[in-house]
Amino acid sequence: MDAPPDRPTAGAPSPTARLSRRSIATRIIVLVAIFGVVFGVILPRVVDYEAVRLALAALTGRQLMVLTAVTLLAYVANAGPAKVLVDGLAWPHAVGADISARAVVSTIPGPTDIATKFALYRQWSIPTETATAGIVFAGFFETLSALVLPLIAVAALVLAGSAIRPAVLWLAVIGLVILAVATLLIVGIVRSESLARRIGHGLQSLAGRAWAFFRRTPPAGIEQGVLDFRARSKDVLSAHGRVAFGAAVLAKLAWFLVFEAAIWVVGITWDVLPPSAVLAAMAIVAVVAFIPITPGAVGVSEVAYIGILSTVAGEGATGDITAAVTLFRIAQWLAPIPIGWIVLVILRRGHWGELLTQHDTALSPVEGSETAAAAR
Repeated sequence: MDAPPDRPTAGAPSPTARLSRRSIATRIIVLVAIFGVVFGVILPRVVDYEAVRLALAALTGRQLMVLTAVTLLAYVANAGPAKVLVDGLAWPHAVGADISARAVVSTIPGPTDIATKFALYRQWSIPTETATAGIVFAGFFETLSALVLPLIAVAALVLAGSAIRPAVLWLAVIGLVILAVATLLIVGIVRSESLARRIGHGLQSLAGRAWAFFRRTPPAGIEQGVLDFRARSKDVLSAHGRVAFGAAVLAKLAWFLVFEAAIWVVGITWDVLPPSAVLAAMAIVAVVAFIPITPGAVGVSEVAYIGILSTVAGEGATGDITAAVTLFRIAQWLAPIPIGWIVLVILRRGHWGELLTQHDTALSPVEGSETAAAAR
């Protein structure tokens, strides 16, 4: 049986708690404003909303059931890397922690998904080092797995004997190069502490410049995180690394199936919008989402998906594509917010509020993994 979480000390709210509540309110206001700009100003210039409404209204109960079933499969697959990397983590707990963390980070600013997972793992008596390493590597593999999507798209086209679009081919090449560089960096970090320190310092400097360009606070502790990564990597990667990375790729493909299901239910066929184009679009959006331009890449993802896929399918399909993107983003981003908070309240048995007032403490063992969280 799970050990009950410690109850917080009674008393007046701390300054951290008050700041967190203001941050939550600010995040909600920002999200509403972004939605208003994207769906009220930008998209109406290129999208016929009446066509979108008609496409959504034509959905049948069977189609919605299929879309729901594939989405639930994706929720389970998304927790796969954590299940592989964290010894003693049961499947229900892995899925519950994953969807709870996604709900929290979509609502509360900062790397609060890390704090949420760490608090839940410790509640289930998972050792600190095991929990920390699992969170770090799961986030790292989730980031790298997006780079495999264009390569899979090219392989599928070759096997089917179809023509390969230049954009997809270039994405595959770029993704393969980045993946190779990342693999070499991992090997170098594991073998040399001095190299690990130099890489960590360089990444910290690069993150500072990149986040400053978007006027956002850069993640801290990257250099120490790289050194911690090196200390933990030998045992974890040798035992579970390949399987965990494969699980991360399968999770991306599960979301690809959700996207394909959304495209199918609105009536778009493969000859209009080939799966390779969808995979390529997912790869582009995943790379764009590495930089936190907006919370959860809200607005940016929708506009990017609609623009890329409409270019491939033609302007006549923009309404149906918008409907498909809307369904996909509801399944991928919007629905996990209420579902995840409900799951978190159940898992924490009413003590979820500690995450709002004590998330700085919960983060201390895993500060180095902020880069992975930011990349997601």
